[in-house]
Amino acid sequence: MEKLKVILNRSIGRVYVPKYIRNRSEEVILHISDTPYSFFYALKDLIKKINPEYIIHTGDLVDNIKLEFCHYSLYRYSKRLEILVDILSKSSAKKTYICLGNHDKKEVLKSMSDKIDIIDICENIRIKDLELRMSHYSSEIIKDPQEYNLYGHNLDIKNKIDNGRTYLNGIQSINIIYTDTKKVEYLAYPFGIDDERLRKGKIGL
Repeated sequence: MEKLKVILNRSIGRVYVPKYIRNRSEEVILHISDTPYSFFYALKDLIKKINPEYIIHTGDLVDNIKLEFCHYSLYRYSKRLEILVDILSKSSAKKTYICLGNHDKKEVLKSMSDKIDIIDICENIRIKDLELRMSHYSSEIIKDPQEYNLYGHNLDIKNKIDNGRTYLNGIQSINIIYTDTKKVEYLAYPFGIDDERLRKGKIGL
């Protein structure tokens, strides 16, 4: 039954969140990455359902607009980004972190909100007893991996546990990290998100 619910939700552009996550008593971190505009409505609904205490986005905020290559799309990127920033800023999260991706503009993001912590390349942070390293790029993560490592950009390094360190790719899945028990849950993006990321899949752009 649970699998059917996941498939049904994904097929209508939503993220299925099990009741035990929605009704938890423990604080959680929500990790996402490389989000095309088509995902924003689902993200708003997801945040409402989970009500995460911390949000980490590891870059490429409007991923269907490849700003690194299409500079003429800056206005369109800015208008779409406004919507995402509004969703994130209106959440009840204690802290929201955004790592800049290769298709992001720091000055545009900075002008929209002072409630968001912007990470240029890579940064190590501590949330409760969790040591985290976050970047858009897995190549930056592996220079100094921590207990939990969050990234996106491509699928060079998929979700895994290696030598006691947890690696979480925000393209592969939506990741939920419990701050006390340190448990990790993986939620599936809606169908079609990979196509939006790069017209038939994300290959590192």
